[in-house]
Amino acid sequence: MPPKERPQPKKWKPPKGPKPTQRKNKNTIGLGKAIQSARKQENSIEYLPDGEMRFTTEKHEANWVKLRSVTQESALDEFLSTAELANKDFTADRHSNVKIIRMDSNTDARTQAVGMTNAQKELLNAKQREHAKDLIVPRRPYWDEFTTKYELQRQEGEAFLEWRRKLAELQESNEDLLLTPFERNIEVWKQLWRVVERSDLVVQIVDARDPLLFRSVDLERYVKELDERKANLLLVNKADLLTRKQRIVWAKYFVSKGISFTFYSALRANQLLEMENEDAELDKDEIVTIDDEITEGENIDDEIKEKITILSIDELEDLFLSKAPAQPLTEPLPGKEPILQIGLVGYPNVGKSSTINSLVGAKKVSVSSTPGKTKHFQTIMLSDSVMLCDCPGLVFPNFAYNKGELVCNGVLPIDQLRDFVGPSNLVAQRVPKYYLEAVYGIHIQTRTKDEGGDGVTPTGQELLVSYARARGYMTQGFGSADESRASRYILKDYVNGKLLYINPPPHIEDDTPYSIEECKDFNKDLYTFERLPESRKEQIREAAKNKGIEVIDLSRDLNKLTFSAHTGGNDNKEAKSVTHGGKQAALYNAAEDLDNEFFKMNSVEGRLTNPFHKQMGGAAGSKKHNKKNKKGKKKAAMMAD
Repeated sequence: MPPKERPQPKKWKPPKGPKPTQRKNKNTIGLGKAIQSARKQENSIEYLPDGEMRFTTEKHEANWVKLRSVTQESALDEFLSTAELANKDFTADRHSNVKIIRMDSNTDARTQAVGMTNAQKELLNAKQREHAKDLIVPRRPYWDEFTTKYELQRQEGEAFLEWRRKLAELQESNEDLLLTPFERNIEVWKQLWRVVERSDLVVQIVDARDPLLFRSVDLERYVKELDERKANLLLVNKADLLTRKQRIVWAKYFVSKGISFTFYSALRANQLLEMENEDAELDKDEIVTIDDEITEGENIDDEIKEKITILSIDELEDLFLSKAPAQPLTEPLPGKEPILQIGLVGYPNVGKSSTINSLVGAKKVSVSSTPGKTKHFQTIMLSDSVMLCDCPGLVFPNFAYNKGELVCNGVLPIDQLRDFVGPSNLVAQRVPKYYLEAVYGIHIQTRTKDEGGDGVTPTGQELLVSYARARGYMTQGFGSADESRASRYILKDYVNGKLLYINPPPHIEDDTPYSIEECKDFNKDLYTFERLPESRKEQIREAAKNKGIEVIDLSRDLNKLTFSAHTGGNDNKEAKSVTHGGKQAALYNAAEDLDNEFFKMNSVEGRLTNPFHKQMGGAAGSKKHNKKNKKGKKKAAMMAD
């Protein structure tokens, strides 16, 4: 049988229709070329002056990324950054039995929920003073015009790594000491080194509410190590938040310790500038001398009386010039006049940029309430012969009693806060309950002694729950109070000064801290009716007028008044709070509500009743169930006949 013939392949025929035309891409800048160029720069080979070849595959980060503030790192991130600083390489074996345990995930919420006693605080403070000399700032290695860029980078990395190791040893050898989060990015410390090296006068700006927490003693030593002719000055900003008595106590402490200081308020100075620019009629003396009235029986030295004055802008400029060296220490360029340079350093959000704006008289430096707004050090000419240097905010290593202090002092951003229990407990412990109720117009229901509380001082959770229910901040689902949202509002009010608490200085005689009772007495003048916001004062004044109260004492009369969401009570009845957010918003105890509704415990009454089959009496029942009884009755009737 002859084989079958294979079919012939079909001939190609051109498609019908117009021919396709190749169009040129109008986008002349291609994304692919940009990626190739970036990869080429990342994988470039670099030859050092000594002939050594370096090859890296890491991405080159922008300057703003390098200068991001890093105060807290996980265990793994800390290991990687330490390896990078040490210029070490390492490999990971995927088959090895390695287990990474995260030690940073747990917070100290339990420990922060319980306040410290006076004995515990005094014992911990003694140990902090013993190791205060170990809280150092990193030093920049010596360099001159002959030092190359690569040599200086290597020396700076080694010195910074050694500083990190010393602080780690301090923390490991003293587990009961709490070391605050500190700046771990070397690029941010380089900005401080440059400002200190070029400045003739280094002004360390601190918050008046806790000056010792923001003051770095070792930074003053570092300034003197660079040049003995350099001068230090402690500028206590936000001094308008302090009363006259509190400024006197702090001034006596600073004078006894030989600290060069001054009180200043950048906010008040900027307000004066705005009023002057608007050509408004104002009395400068009236604004500047608030809380400066001399009380009866006051006996202070003339030196202290002069020191407690909150300086104006002109007085602060004169003080800078008087404290600085007579001649600038930096040699000017050929053909130019010498310039006196004043450096402003300190923690984030203490008012460095606001102070510069008040001195210059215009908004030259961007200001933000978020810590860490300034990224690079900036220079501003105050006059032809004076230059100001604004350094980025740095968190210096220091000791603290708990981590909530840094949040309450505005060092760490509140919007990035994960654990709100500790800071909220601090606010509830420091600010009296009646003042919190007066400021927010709420009633805080506290636990009784039988439930584990004291009935007077609320916990942070009780404060947040009362605030959230009064404002209607509820979560989804069951509808419990949104404590996280409430904490952000309250903590921001605390940082901004709406809720005030001033830390007293240690005792001058033995440097021991104030007790809890002494701290309350030190701040009692801050929680008066006159310190409330104007709108709240009008509401409370009207409520007191309806009750026939002429002189308002918040601690005594607030429980009787009805205003905002606060419903007053009497001597035998506790005040209540108006809640918004539905039925669940009014619940203070879910278990109690279940008992009342399900078990009816509030309406339980004891009654003597008979069984149901004996309650029928002589009533005729159904044929099925009462047949036997009918027969018995009929038989008994027949026998009777």
